[in-house]
Amino acid sequence: MPNARNVKAVAELEERFRRHPTAFLTDYRGLTVSDLATLRRRLREAGVDYRVAKNTLIQIAAKRVGLTGLEPYLTGPTAIAFTAADEIEAARALSEYARVSRILTLKGGIIGRRAISSEEVSELAALPGRAQVQANLVGAVQGPMASLAGVLTNVLSGIVYALEQREKQLQPA
Repeated sequence: MPNARNVKAVAELEERFRRHPTAFLTDYRGLTVSDLATLRRRLREAGVDYRVAKNTLIQIAAKRVGLTGLEPYLTGPTAIAFTAADEIEAARALSEYARVSRILTLKGGIIGRRAISSEEVSELAALPGRAQVQANLVGAVQGPMASLAGVLTNVLSGIVYALEQREKQLQPA
């Protein structure tokens, strides 16, 4: 029979899985309390909620919300980084901390309903962020539009000049 604390923990994990479409699993073994506090602070800045949880409770909560494919990543100590914000920024923050600390290990994760491996998390972290993609898109659209506006301005200026010259010709001398 499950104890009340585990029932509450499963309910919280289930609610987080429902609210956050993206979650990354990490192995935090070897990190000190101050390391975890630093990691949590960095992740909070990226809009990530970082929680340590038991593998069996994660598995139960994931199954209740219809998530599959996490089983291979649920070995050893596990912490979950939940995010509803930019998943690329979250993956980048975790990967960067893992690279610097050399202790934190990325196990895998879930995006939407799809489980991803640690390699895919690293690939996701290497992508440009949402803001960069939006800036590139604006630049790609704005460039041709600015050129078109310049061409149209030049054409209109030419027409105005021609009309002014014609007006001068028609005026009596």
